Amino acid sequence: MRDYGYYINLDERGEFFADVRDANEQTIFEIHGFDVFEDGFMKDKNDIAGLQKMLIDQQVIKPSDEILPMVEFEERLTSCPIP
Repeated sequence: MRDYGYYINLDERGEFFADVRDANEQTIFEIHGFDVFEDGFMKDKNDIAGLQKMLIDQQVIKPSDEILPMVEFEERLTSCPIP
């Protein structure tokens, strides 16, 4: 099981950009614009369950992996540092 962080980088004036990162800060998936919401993969920008399901369906992550909001992900990283 691996943890990933969901980072919203830009959300203003009709623009949206977010990414999903691993514990080494490597981006594994990016969201540009609103297509992911309009196409029904995510209900809104905070729908991490929808994002996780989409990435599992696309085989970007495994079913045992977990996507966490940025703050929760970073807290987990500091409590369990990478070897």
